[in-house]
Amino acid sequence: MKKIGIIGGTFDPVHYGHLILAEQARVEAALDRVVFMPAMVQPFKLHTKSAEGDHRYAMLLEAVSGNPYFSVSRKELDSPDISYTIHTLKSLKEEMGEDAELYFIIGTDAFLSLEKWYSAEELLRNFSFVIGMRPGYKEQELKEMIDHVREIYGTRVAEINNSEVEISSSDIKERIRTGKSIKYLLPDGVESYIRNNGLYTVLD
Repeated sequence: MKKIGIIGGTFDPVHYGHLILAEQARVEAALDRVVFMPAMVQPFKLHTKSAEGDHRYAMLLEAVSGNPYFSVSRKELDSPDISYTIHTLKSLKEEMGEDAELYFIIGTDAFLSLEKWYSAEELLRNFSFVIGMRPGYKEQELKEMIDHVREIYGTRVAEINNSEVEISSSDIKERIRTGKSIKYLLPDGVESYIRNNGLYTVLD
């Protein structure tokens, strides 16, 4: 059975923090490949304006171009609906068939709030998770949550050590707006794409 990692988000813009998490998940959880899934409308960001989906998709393609184990999907971008994780994973499972086991790659804080997500029980009973853990960060709370979902829902959980990289998309956008350097925060090709398309130069 193939183990496929799915990493979702707005990726506005994609940066090295996203790429490092995806690569660590692939290696430590022995995933066959990782699919980046940019969202069109995230349920937690309904009132936040993002760069157009085509721009975010193009930046992701540029970012993953050097890794044969990474790919990018337009599934959520091309859907008119809110990007609920359960809908995306169920659709992907139907497409990939029984030979694929899907692992949703997620950070500590998001995993701790998972039971509040849309159709959380169905999500936890039917799909597996890779959690990016940061040493010393909410370790006991996370352990208790992992034990809880395993016992209640039978959820398969893989834990990985996520390198603590202090990079955020919001900081990158602020740096661009104020004329500061963003070099070494994201791939050179992504930086060039942002400059060539005049992205993030004004406050939304």
